[in-house]
Amino acid sequence: MLLTRRRLPLNAMRAFEVAARHCNLRLAAQELGVSHSAVSRQIKQLEALLQLDLFDRSHNRLSLTSSGRQLYTGVSEGLDRIAESVLYLDPDSVEGSLVVASTPSIGAGWLVSVITSFCQRFPDIDIRLTNIEPRQQELPRDVDIAICYGKPEAGGRKIETLFREQYFPACHRALLNETGPIRRPQDLLQLPLLHDQHGLWRRWFSLFDIDAEIPQRIFFEDSFQVLTAIRSGFGVGLVEQIDVQGELERGELVRLFDETVHSAEQHYLLTDDDKRATMRAKLFVQYLKENLQACTKLHQQSAR
Repeated sequence: MLLTRRRLPLNAMRAFEVAARHCNLRLAAQELGVSHSAVSRQIKQLEALLQLDLFDRSHNRLSLTSSGRQLYTGVSEGLDRIAESVLYLDPDSVEGSLVVASTPSIGAGWLVSVITSFCQRFPDIDIRLTNIEPRQQELPRDVDIAICYGKPEAGGRKIETLFREQYFPACHRALLNETGPIRRPQDLLQLPLLHDQHGLWRRWFSLFDIDAEIPQRIFFEDSFQVLTAIRSGFGVGLVEQIDVQGELERGELVRLFDETVHSAEQHYLLTDDDKRATMRAKLFVQYLKENLQACTKLHQQSAR
């Protein structure tokens, strides 16, 4: 059934979103501050209006049908956008500064584009990006959000696992124009291989049972320096999808093989707990996670 804006049953949509999130009418009723029967009635009215079953009620358990899952995604995203818009009606609720810390390679890579687009969306938030060392344990108290390589000490703050980098070999298209196509992993041994502090080349070649001497004429302290050399057509390096997604799509860089090796440590997100975190910090964390999720989906699609 086609619903116009004038006919949208917003109360029923809200009840459905909470019930779908919990898959439990009792918990949904507690969150909404209404009775169990009121939530049930709202959902039944919504199903009757849509002429669809949104929940599977068999076996005395509540679960979403395929239609329910699809509707839940749309309603949840819509309510989040409404809540965000209402918050931003009062600039004082988000206006102010935000200190974000990351390792130099992350700070010089994809995080710059995240911060740039975030500031365009929330121009009243001022962001200061500062560096921390890989595997740094103690972080300054003035840092609102930290993206850490290696798990830091919590220091009374909240720590979440963010992602683990997956590396694959890539080079500039100009390099292939000079050398010709790369058909076998062994062919890479004849090209300038760019190394960094992660030392992942031997692990990558071991995926193919290649135990040859790996030339190491060019070593960089930082993985972003490797990426700069790749972009200059200087050699082949191991890169992370999130850093080169745009260049791969434009055909400037070429992914040479699908096989990946992961970094030794995971990346972690350190923030104040929900009660102490500012609204601007919460908005940035949400925006950051959305961008990482989108990049992860592109990564999975390109690897197929």
